[in-house]
Amino acid sequence: MTGNRTACKAWRRPTGWAAIALVVAALLPFAARAGGSGDQPVTLSIANEGPGPLRCMVLFAHFVTTDAGTVEPGAEVSISMSRQNSDGALWIARADGRKMMIETIECGAAARWAETRGQVSLLPVRAGRDQRYHSRCRGGSAEFCADPRPAE
Repeated sequence: MTGNRTACKAWRRPTGWAAIALVVAALLPFAARAGGSGDQPVTLSIANEGPGPLRCMVLFAHFVTTDAGTVEPGAEVSISMSRQNSDGALWIARADGRKMMIETIECGAAARWAETRGQVSLLPVRAGRDQRYHSRCRGGSAEFCADPRPAE
C-alpha cells in the first residue's frame, strides 16, 4: 500500500498557545527536581505505644515503597521528608534528586504487617506549617495511629 503524499500536512512551527504548551512540557521535568524554592524540611516521628514491634512503610505512587524501619515498644522512628509550600504535597528525594511524592505511611505489627496495618494520617502534616510532627501508634486488630500533631 502506498501512501498518498498529498494528504500529509507539512510541519509548521507552533505559535501562540501551542508554542507555550511545548515549552512548559519541556520544562516540567526540571520543575519536578528536588529543592524547589517553596519546599520545607519536615520530620514525622512515630512512637510505638503497643506491646510488640511495629513496622512502618512509606508508600509512594506506582507501588513503590521504602521501609521506615521496625520500632520496638517504647521507641520511635523519624521520617524526614519535604513539604511543598504551594500545595502541601510531601516528598522524599530520590538518589538522582527527583521528587518521590508520598502517597501514604502505613504501620502495623511487625510479625503480621499485612493484616494489622493502618494509615498514619498525613493531612495535618500537609496542611500545617510546623516542621516537626509526632504520632503515636498502638496495636490491635488493625494498627491505630493517632493523627500527627506538631512536636513540642
